Amino acid sequence: MKHTRILARMIVVGLMAVLPDAVTAAEQRKDQPADHTNNEQKAVPSTPTATPPGAASSGNDKVSNQKSAAAPLTLLYKPPLGLGAPTGLVAGGSRGTNTCRSGDAGNENTVLTLSVLAPADHIGLTVHEQPSLYWYLSAPSGCQVEVTLTDERAVEPLLDLNLNPPIKPGVQRVRLADHGVHLSPGVQYQWAVALVPDPEHRSKDIVAASGIERIKATEALQANLAQADKTTVPALYAEAGLWYDAVAAISDLITDVPENPGPRMQRTTLLEQVQLPDVVAYERKLSYQQNRLGQ
Repeated sequence: MKHTRILARMIVVGLMAVLPDAVTAAEQRKDQPADHTNNEQKAVPSTPTATPPGAASSGNDKVSNQKSAAAPLTLLYKPPLGLGAPTGLVAGGSRGTNTCRSGDAGNENTVLTLSVLAPADHIGLTVHEQPSLYWYLSAPSGCQVEVTLTDERAVEPLLDLNLNPPIKPGVQRVRLADHGVHLSPGVQYQWAVALVPDPEHRSKDIVAASGIERIKATEALQANLAQADKTTVPALYAEAGLWYDAVAAISDLITDVPENPGPRMQRTTLLEQVQLPDVVAYERKLSYQQNRLGQ
């Protein structure tokens, strides 16, 4: 019995020693806000956010940003509804035998593909008074090349350009500003590129053609362009359905930074959307070669 009383006293003394600390801890927990997040939720890392301009970044951030810059933005061409086919006889692309003789033109029996970089089933649009026109040749040729731009209201062509051989393969550009040609709003023009094997027999020509019409830029597009940099301009034009301006803008980026395969990949995806398989295959080949050289 004596031992029982001694043990009871020891328990009471121990409780009196720890009770103040327990009360203090309880009060501190009462003052703090409740946190009902379980341990598994706390272990999930937060979603990384983009580093704002001018902020310091780690080496890993720089690598990530470089990868993002290397991945090209896909250009989605959205032609306005209701666009009809260009007036007149139009062929988006054609093939023929390279019968022209030239020491620099390669094999005269080469099969050539000639294409205009334009939609074949509807007229392409521009907001520029003097846009650029692009066309493609698959192999070197010793043929004379004729580029024309016509207005059905006029008797004479607005542009009648003769390019002397040899003609190199690849995507070619004709700037209307270089030839003093201006487009009027709301008028449908037809333009064509012809390889001329025999100037005396024009029925042998290899011809590719399409149409172009100038429209007025919307206020929304003008505002977006005013705030955009050169890398985002092609996407703005493509989304607005301005085919010729999208092609020119992305082609300018290819010229400015020829060692960067990104813009060429963008142009390839753009050309795919209007079904230009020969040009797409050529562009993909160039992109592959650029990637190999960059490795």
